[in-house]
Amino acid sequence: TRCVASVVRTGDNAAEVTVAWPDGGNRVISFRDGAPTGSNSRQEFRAEREGTLNLIRIGLSERFEIIDAVAFGD
Repeated sequence: TRCVASVVRTGDNAAEVTVAWPDGGNRVISFRDGAPTGSNSRQEFRAEREGTLNLIRIGLSERFEIIDAVAFGD
């Protein structure tokens, strides 16, 4: 499902991407040094890259695909 996202850039190669779910919840994903580094969840955080696409998994059920241009405006 596509979700609405907002971005706050917090410095060079750093950003906070907030993904809003249709049911009213959200997830904040942190990017540092040009890569995803964590979230506001206590669930396990895993990330890998394919080119400029960041494939992010949080826990067993959350999956996000965030391109660098969303996080960094490139």
